[in-house]
Amino acid sequence: MTKKRVALTTVILVIILILCATAYAVYWIADINAQKKAAYEQNKRRVNDLIIELAYEIQNKAFFGIGIPEYMPYDTKHEWRLQTNIILYIRSTGEIITLSDVETFLASPMNQDGTPRTWEDDETGIIYDFVRWCLASKNAGALDSYRNDLSRIFVQYLIQNPDCQYGHLSDLTPEQIVELDKKYLDPEYDLVLAPDYDLILE
Repeated sequence: MTKKRVALTTVILVIILILCATAYAVYWIADINAQKKAAYEQNKRRVNDLIIELAYEIQNKAFFGIGIPEYMPYDTKHEWRLQTNIILYIRSTGEIITLSDVETFLASPMNQDGTPRTWEDDETGIIYDFVRWCLASKNAGALDSYRNDLSRIFVQYLIQNPDCQYGHLSDLTPEQIVELDKKYLDPEYDLVLAPDYDLILE
């Protein structure tokens, strides 16, 4: 083999090695970029999940007094707490919201685009304003104080009516919570928590 051929073969081998190294480098960089993109997408999904969980936690706290970071459907066993929030909200703001408004809102857990529906997606503004009001620390304190006052009124009622079948505010219907509120506003009000109270409402 002549020197010329050896040199030519060496050059070809060097070129092949350079091409192989370049191809590997390109593949390696592409792989790194793919991994980075996958990690970014995963982190983005996790952040979005955390945002949704926080929104649900806030929403459930306002509606049911339970800070669970997941969607909760409307549940009548929590109506007593929702009713106390609504009473104080209306009294403080003059804005109107009903148990039915909350029930209707919670009937659709998903937005039209398939994303989870939270209080921030409320189109009417009724739910949004209510949850924001409940979220404010000064209002949260007022709600706790108000429920404590209702609880004291209820305990006094139980003392005076030992045959009463209820043992806690959570046993009461929204209508009976309204009755407690009447006693709260007027200590002279004749409070009656009849089992069939909803049947004797005017």
